[in-house]
Amino acid sequence: MKKWILIIVGIVLIGIVGIGIKINSDFDKVAEAFHSEHSLKDASFVLISKSISPNKKHKYYEYQFDNGGFGYSRVFWSVIENKENKSDLENGLIPDGFKIVGWTNENELILKKWEPYYEINKTELKNGIKLNGVKITLTE
Repeated sequence: MKKWILIIVGIVLIGIVGIGIKINSDFDKVAEAFHSEHSLKDASFVLISKSISPNKKHKYYEYQFDNGGFGYSRVFWSVIENKENKSDLENGLIPDGFKIVGWTNENELILKKWEPYYEINKTELKNGIKLNGVKITLTE
């Protein structure tokens, strides 16, 4: 009798461990949806707009991520070099509290301050500094 009880308890414990592993992997998928890679090749990447600089050396993207049943993510802006094989947007991310408005005729990136609905890390930018190799101009 004790032998059967031990076998049943063992099977139940194996089942509980299996369910725990399944739940943990589902949480990983949800976390991954909210922490998508900033890449043009990401399956959840949604392009809003893009623009190439007048000298064709850089381009910027305005985009967000489709998080499935959770809706769309916040909007991101990123500026990168204009190369065919360049798809990583992470290094060119514009700091929170600023958004890209466009280009000047001198190939400078025009940024505008804005107050997002989510909490941000305050970053101070000044006219003339470079972000990812592009000189910026701030506008109101």
